[in-house]
Amino acid sequence: MKRYFQFSVLSMVFTYLLIFVGGLVRVSGAGMGCPDWPKCFGRWIPPTSLSQLPDYIDPEKFNIVLAWVEYLNRLFGALVGLIILITFILGYLHFKSSKKVLFSISGAFFLTLLEGWVGAKLVDTVLDPITITIHLLLALVIIGLIIYSSIQAYFAIVGNFEKDSKYHPHAKNVILGILICLFTEIIIGTEIRGGLDMSRKDNPLIEGIILLKMLGPFKYMHTILGFSLLGLTLYLRKIIYDNKFKSSPFMVNSVNFIMVLIFTQILLGEALVFFEVKPLMQLFHMWFSSLLIGLSVATYTFWRISLEP
Repeated sequence: MKRYFQFSVLSMVFTYLLIFVGGLVRVSGAGMGCPDWPKCFGRWIPPTSLSQLPDYIDPEKFNIVLAWVEYLNRLFGALVGLIILITFILGYLHFKSSKKVLFSISGAFFLTLLEGWVGAKLVDTVLDPITITIHLLLALVIIGLIIYSSIQAYFAIVGNFEKDSKYHPHAKNVILGILICLFTEIIIGTEIRGGLDMSRKDNPLIEGIILLKMLGPFKYMHTILGFSLLGLTLYLRKIIYDNKFKSSPFMVNSVNFIMVLIFTQILLGEALVFFEVKPLMQLFHMWFSSLLIGLSVATYTFWRISLEP
């Protein structure tokens, strides 16, 4: 059981690293660094010079740095897939009696296979914005399932660490509201990014802040949802600290981290508007959103475990 828990935590860490690397590929423009899949310029190992390119490849499409960035991203993705596979096998061996652990890690594994297929479609569709959004959302669902599985496994190993907790009746709905807002916010944010990329191609000389204004209501919806998240989290923190109830250190720490990240996200979002759209800021803005999803899933799981006998 402990071996499973160790690998589930390893899966979580490496999946988060992969989301970060995937974002780095996106903001660096390396998404089409390899124009084919699973090979790269018709080779299993990317070419290092123009002389190694197949005859049917236009030399102008070759950028050695972008090709290797995308290739290393694919290799890292394969490594993460292998770690999740091992975690799935260990879960099947050690947690047959725990449906919560087994179903969640099984879901994570099969969605990882689907994620690989969607990654291939990204190349086929030349980074279609809708496919990019699906690719990101699948990654977030996978990380959520892995975190849920890890915490449930920890519960099975050490016992009910939430047995003395008693949460406000509104806690469940507030946490679910935060998760719904987060997913909606991420979908809109991804569409804004896609819209910016398309607008920049058509208007390369226009400043980023003007391009954002050209996107219309999407930008304002993104901002409104951000402050809605802040309001929900402030309320969640209030009821978690309510003296009439009792919260575990796990829950308190998760909610506090969520609060810090949401404040950070709002500051980053406004900075992206007023100080131009910087690729590195975009990368962390996206990655922090994935951390928020994970923390919110953890918070929900702590609440669920508190109901167990």
